[in-house]
Amino acid sequence: MTAQLLLSLAWKSVLVFREYEHDANFSCSLEAAGISYLDYDISSSTEEDLLTIMGDVEKVLQPSINVLLLCNVTTTVSVLRQMSGVCGTRSNSSVDWCHVSRVLVVGKSDDLPVLQDSNITLENVALLALSTKHQGHSSKTRLWTLMFHPNGRSFTDVALSSETVTHPAEVFPNVKFGYNGRQLSVVMRDNHYGFGFVVVNKRRLFAYPFRVLKLLAEAMNFSYKVIPPREDDWGKNIKGSWTGVFGMLQRREADMAADMLTIHIDRFKVSDYILPTLGESKHMIMYKKEDIIDEDNLLILLRPFQTYVFCMFGVSLITCIILLSFIRLIHNKGEFNSLVASKDKETERNIRLEINCPADTSAIHTGTAAALATYGATLKQGSTIRLSHDSDRILVAAWWMFTTIISAVYCGTIMAIFAVKSEKPPFSNMAELAARNDYKIGYDSSSITENLFQNSNQSDVMAIKQRVQDLSARDPDVFSSNATKHLQKVWEGKYAYISGAFLTQLESSNCKLKVIDAKLDTSLTAFHLPKSSPFKQDFQERYIIPVPLWPVSTRLLAKQTMEKLSTY
Repeated sequence: MTAQLLLSLAWKSVLVFREYEHDANFSCSLEAAGISYLDYDISSSTEEDLLTIMGDVEKVLQPSINVLLLCNVTTTVSVLRQMSGVCGTRSNSSVDWCHVSRVLVVGKSDDLPVLQDSNITLENVALLALSTKHQGHSSKTRLWTLMFHPNGRSFTDVALSSETVTHPAEVFPNVKFGYNGRQLSVVMRDNHYGFGFVVVNKRRLFAYPFRVLKLLAEAMNFSYKVIPPREDDWGKNIKGSWTGVFGMLQRREADMAADMLTIHIDRFKVSDYILPTLGESKHMIMYKKEDIIDEDNLLILLRPFQTYVFCMFGVSLITCIILLSFIRLIHNKGEFNSLVASKDKETERNIRLEINCPADTSAIHTGTAAALATYGATLKQGSTIRLSHDSDRILVAAWWMFTTIISAVYCGTIMAIFAVKSEKPPFSNMAELAARNDYKIGYDSSSITENLFQNSNQSDVMAIKQRVQDLSARDPDVFSSNATKHLQKVWEGKYAYISGAFLTQLESSNCKLKVIDAKLDTSLTAFHLPKSSPFKQDFQERYIIPVPLWPVSTRLLAKQTMEKLSTY
């Protein structure tokens, strides 16, 4: 019966711990079924012996171990506790017995209460009670599996058909699918930004990752307990020991970190991230717009164009006058000479009047006439001078169109200047910010920003890092992990806050707050698990990122945040 059951469970290998001799046909049945096995007689073994056996077997039968217990209930409980102890010492191993291993206990139905009260931490334990006949009474073979329920763990019946399992996945459901309501410890930091949050157990959490966590729990059938990190930060590496969220993962005090955590090589040493990613983040620099007193004067009329534009326009005007003068002088002299070549003085005067050619055809008069025609076109007033040649008309028409465009641009710009006052940011990049000694600079030293600053060789980034380091001696809050403190300083003025989260939403909520691109890096964010967590493969197979709806309401929430900050 037992061999047939193991075959129906698709076991290819099994570790047998027995306290008494099993059926003589048992070994033959396993071999006939193609199941390899290691047989240990533990009837005279101590707990230390069991622990040694577990350690030896672990090296041979990775990545999963199937265990068959043929012992009395007392010894069975002892073996299960020893296996749990091995799990506790293997937090950095590639396999976690507590989640992956499967234990089939062969016993009696009377063993259920004892096993139930033994606080078994292994996740896949089943009890097989074989059929018996005693004093005329017979009992049929029964099978129970230890499952998670809202009120704890208890054994549940599994349907059997003759000597096989009707639904093999129901015997060890955690291995095959889902988590059957088991509770995971999920670490999440408090939301200090004041918007985009949900309240859970009187804590404000980031709304979008919490919504993803809920959908993931529904899809994989697990419950969760959200816990705060020991230190209220994302995580700092202090001589190999991490603080904050990543410290919880490193010490296996949490099963998952359900925040929008940036993927980085330093963090990958103590954690694994789940794909696909939640999104991407871009580092920005936030500052408060300076109040500039602008006194209106006549110079405001010069604002539409830069100085070099006015200079080039003047050069173009003079050039056009010279060209027009030259063209008119050539045409006038050529026409007059051809008409009066053989005429007397009276005829010459009449011809001049007829062709509108002055008696003195010198360059001065011609230039004066060209200047009047050009200025007339520039001021959109026209001219009394008649242009009688195509070359004159083409030049003046081109100049007219040019001045029309310039005039339209000038009028539009001057109207915009009167409607909205232009402003010049105090800095436009990291290098200019580092040079502003009147500005304080701060960032979250437990965030990914610190990693980027530490690993960057850019001169401007190194200068910012040194500035903040020097400021921290007088004001430790420039390294604070509490975003509210940084936002308060920004609101007070002359303070630049560098972060990769939510700053653009804060800018859109208040016109006095401005952000510029820090041009540090574009990073991907994801949920994280402890290093070599057995949950990783399960999560990535069932993990689906929902359409992010959280930005829809962030503007309103950010506005409310800034109204609150303005009261400080």
